[in-house]
Amino acid sequence: MGLVKDFLEKLKYRNSLKQIDYQDLNKMQVNEVMEGLRVGLAVSQIKMYSHDILNDKQMKEIRTGMENGLSKLQVALYANKPMLTHIQMREVRLGLEGNLSNSQVEMYAKATLLPEQMKEIRKGFEYGLNKEQVEFLIDKSFLTPQQMREVRIGLENELPLDLLKKCIKQENGRVRGAKEIEGIRKVFEEGKAEISKKNIEALKTNLFKKLETEKPKSSKVSEEKQNDKSETQSTPEKNNAQVYKQHYDEMMKSYLNEAYAQEEGDEIAI
Repeated sequence: MGLVKDFLEKLKYRNSLKQIDYQDLNKMQVNEVMEGLRVGLAVSQIKMYSHDILNDKQMKEIRTGMENGLSKLQVALYANKPMLTHIQMREVRLGLEGNLSNSQVEMYAKATLLPEQMKEIRKGFEYGLNKEQVEFLIDKSFLTPQQMREVRIGLENELPLDLLKKCIKQENGRVRGAKEIEGIRKVFEEGKAEISKKNIEALKTNLFKKLETEKPKSSKVSEEKQNDKSETQSTPEKNNAQVYKQHYDEMMKSYLNEAYAQEEGDEIAI
């Protein structure tokens, strides 16, 4: 029954199959060609992956990219790299489907990177890392995926590159383990959060000191008139100052409850 079904299907797509060189493909590879025809891919699209140099799993990643709307130019970024495993191709495909640019994907579409490392680099782009930060991450390809993940999180939390270098290596050149990198990274991030907290406290002090001490530059007579008037009438400036103060107090209450601004000694969640 299976042979009859295959025969009828090839008969159905005989005109398309005449244009595709599939005679040297094995059964699994031919199935990927037929699957492309079943879902309505153009012959020109199928020709991009119907090569015996690609295994069926690599062909599937290329076919899936086309089915998901990738252009020929985008698919070519990994279809023309048979040295990539199908798992590496998947990371390239996911980056393209996640709206990364061709140039961004080209930066990590390399056979020298493990699929898990490629995933960390892809996530870095997706979470907003710039080109310099990603280049720093790629340059650390000697790290395990777990170590690279900790470096990526540090970059996402805006830690300077020189601090991250200290997280990665000791002075004697020994590369720290993932847990060590995580611990040191959190210490730096905690310090950064503490600095932010102190800056906000300073802003609060200076803001309300200014509101309390600043007075209009006018004569004593006009000042007395203004004071008499203010006793019976509230001004927009006074109302705004009160509103700002109320909102600021509420903000500070919320701020102190945030994980990254807990009191000294508490663990800061990352």
